[in-house]
Amino acid sequence: MTDTKTFPLTYDIIERLFQTAVCLTYNPTEPMAAWQYAKQIQTDFMKLNGVKRCLLVSKTAKLWQRSYHPRFHYFSDGSLLFPRYLKENGAPQELENIIRLLKIRGNNITKIYAPQEQIDFFAFDKMLRYVSEQAWQHYPYLSDLTVEPFPSKEEFVAECFTGNNILLTASKDENIEPSCRNYLALFADGRFFVSDFYKKTQTSNFAKIAQFENEYQSFLRMQIEYVPQDYIEALYAKAAEYSWFESQEEAMQKQKLSFNELIKMQKYIENLFQNRKCVSVVNPLGQNMLIRPELEKYALFNDGLLLIAHSRTRFDEDSHFIEQMHEIYPNYTFNIVQIPDYYFPEIYRRLPEFQKGAAEIYLEMLKQKARKLKRLTELTHMQALDVVAQMAGWQNWRAIKIENEAHARHLIYNTEFDRQMYVKHYPDNPLEAEYKYGQRLHKIKDK
Repeated sequence: MTDTKTFPLTYDIIERLFQTAVCLTYNPTEPMAAWQYAKQIQTDFMKLNGVKRCLLVSKTAKLWQRSYHPRFHYFSDGSLLFPRYLKENGAPQELENIIRLLKIRGNNITKIYAPQEQIDFFAFDKMLRYVSEQAWQHYPYLSDLTVEPFPSKEEFVAECFTGNNILLTASKDENIEPSCRNYLALFADGRFFVSDFYKKTQTSNFAKIAQFENEYQSFLRMQIEYVPQDYIEALYAKAAEYSWFESQEEAMQKQKLSFNELIKMQKYIENLFQNRKCVSVVNPLGQNMLIRPELEKYALFNDGLLLIAHSRTRFDEDSHFIEQMHEIYPNYTFNIVQIPDYYFPEIYRRLPEFQKGAAEIYLEMLKQKARKLKRLTELTHMQALDVVAQMAGWQNWRAIKIENEAHARHLIYNTEFDRQMYVKHYPDNPLEAEYKYGQRLHKIKDK
């Protein structure tokens, strides 16, 4: 745990910080008007200079986070805003990761502001959103956003490795799926590069990026920076010069299980689902959204069997994690059993063989929504399916591609979260309000 003193985080503190320092971590392109302006100045720059790409730069947000839900905020006076209760499960480790990231980037922490009691997800999300809203008011995008020439490959690679920066996706000290090296690179300082072939215009490609972000949430990332494919390849070529480097072949070999271990695991899983059903097939909602099976490595069954990974060293009844599990599943008496960490991906991969999986649940949710939309409008059945898919972020119904159960659980959570928000603000007809908003959004994008 850090030795830096921690102070209570309040809205008054946030307002005071904006009077005395500069927020470096907000996303300056998130408001629709700012996003449209950013696209326009980039297009104008490329036309004027006859180039195919350029670099969008914020004069203030030097550490901007791409996430709609930022994990922290940092100010130029060294103040760090961390909106999680420090006794919450996983919070101390996340704070250490944030401090390490900031120090790698040359930023020192003088004060830490954090809640002094447990707060739910919506409360801390609201607090961080308030920081972003204050930043947009203090730093108008018309004067803040600018464009610079895109660096050459040599300049780009040299800059990425300054200050002994480690390429985490090629490090032998990390356990990251080696196949991701074909299209992305994540550094210890949070810089996150993706091959421009995988831009969000291709839903199936975006799913791969979303899957990576979902599976490796413990690694902090700043905004995605799209770069040419050969820039990604140059990063890994340069990484091979360092002692921490592990080749893709070595990483793949390390992940292989022996034949006996594989047989043992498969038999265990088959016995596991005999006369049992997994109840943690979807992510918990609300304040417990961070307690995800693939993040915390657990599986709960209808007879109370709670499987927890060997890597969890403290899992007794007094732990905060178990307290949260009791809150999420109050009707179960847990029988806690520890198993190897690598069992969990296989348990959830094979789950649809024995019961309804998250992917099937997600598609049923969308079909049910389409049936309601069809009754509400004059759309045909196929048109309603396409519209519902577009409302969920897909190009059309046929473009829906679910990578795995973890990805499906993430999609279910987003769908249910959106539904609850529309129910809250438009209780009379939430689906109609969501449909109209989607239509307006498509008109803006088509302009």
